Amino acid sequence: MKKRFIVYTAAALLLSACSFDYPEAENCILGPVTETIQPAGTFFAGYWPDGKLNLVKNADNWELFWAEAKDVKTTAATPWPQDHISGLKSANVVFGKDISSIKDFNENGSWFIGVFPLDGHGKYAGFFHAESHWSDDGVAHKSIGVTYSNDYGKTWEQGEPIIVDSQPKGSTPGWSGLGDGCVIRDEKNNRWICYYQGKTDFNGNCICMAMSEDPQGRSGTWEKWNGSSFTIDAYDSTTKTGGKNYPISTLAGKGGANPSVMWNTFLNQWVMVYHGWDPKVVYISYSRDAINWTRPAKLLGDKSNPIWYPNLISSEGDKTGGQDVRLYFSYQQQENGKRKLAWCTLHFTGK
Repeated sequence: MKKRFIVYTAAALLLSACSFDYPEAENCILGPVTETIQPAGTFFAGYWPDGKLNLVKNADNWELFWAEAKDVKTTAATPWPQDHISGLKSANVVFGKDISSIKDFNENGSWFIGVFPLDGHGKYAGFFHAESHWSDDGVAHKSIGVTYSNDYGKTWEQGEPIIVDSQPKGSTPGWSGLGDGCVIRDEKNNRWICYYQGKTDFNGNCICMAMSEDPQGRSGTWEKWNGSSFTIDAYDSTTKTGGKNYPISTLAGKGGANPSVMWNTFLNQWVMVYHGWDPKVVYISYSRDAINWTRPAKLLGDKSNPIWYPNLISSEGDKTGGQDVRLYFSYQQQENGKRKLAWCTLHFTGK
């Protein structure tokens, strides 16, 4: 039976009210869009978000790791990004290209795509999108790595690759590799899953996935999806390459990147949002097992109002949520890359 999404947004922000048919999905309502001001003096003001917004609860406070080439850690009483804006200062950079002293796969930036506490004593795992450029033009060969902190995310190790493309970085500049993803912890099956953008043989750039059953998600323990199971090496330390990328078949028709995935306790299933490339709109999909996903539905945005970098955040953080969550995203991006940070509520109305 088909159900229907009803999208209500603020006309002043040029986000049209419309509805989309979507099979096998729950009803949901998006509330009015609210802009979060990025005041002068904010580190990298006007460029947030630039990927995943990563949250960890530490005692009574929330730590938010903002993903950029240089990652910033902020602390506030709530998980909501607008309450963390004042902490976006260069003094709070904890990881990224200025931290690293090596020329390697992440020499031009390390964007966190998932930060998780591994124990109750300050050890964190940080999964990140990595870039290595040819020059200063920003064109990158991309991959995915992992790093660890032993002091609640204040300092981090250099990091190692965990998921890489089947082709190494070439001598001629050009966008290549894989990345622009997110990582979840599937506690029911004791595994990590990374959803990432990868170039596939038949479907172009699609959402792909890889899995590790290692408790810490260490390098050398990850395997890519082969279309039916996880059997393809994600990283060979000798060749510095991985196997081919296979898409999540139901998502292959709507290519995109920068997914945000959350376990929803109200729906009793996983929810994924990600942005498409053409047009740059937000899609939503659902899964009972984090492997088999429903056909994606357009959720927000259009060609005149591109929406990038969607993030699901609830009062419980970015890993779980219930009937009401918030969708954070960038919009009205300019030619120079500057953008606005906005959010709206996402209310699920049925199972």
